[in-house]
Amino acid sequence: MSNLQWGNNYDQAIQTAKKEHKFILLNFSGSDWCGPCIKLHKEVFTTEQFEKLVNEKLVLVNADFPRYKKNQLALNL
Repeated sequence: MSNLQWGNNYDQAIQTAKKEHKFILLNFSGSDWCGPCIKLHKEVFTTEQFEKLVNEKLVLVNADFPRYKKNQLALNL
């Protein structure tokens, strides 16, 4: 299981990416209703290969738009 940290603050991600000379991966998701989003998370974002890529080259930002209010988080884009 992957221990990657997804942020939700785009401005902070820009600063981190500049400092670490990395790219930003901005993932738009519907985590509790979007079938392809759920599949992407399970089949790609949890793999060792993806974790290695992130550690070397990416800063992660998750823009999640869940359907159910109980699953919604504050988003700072």
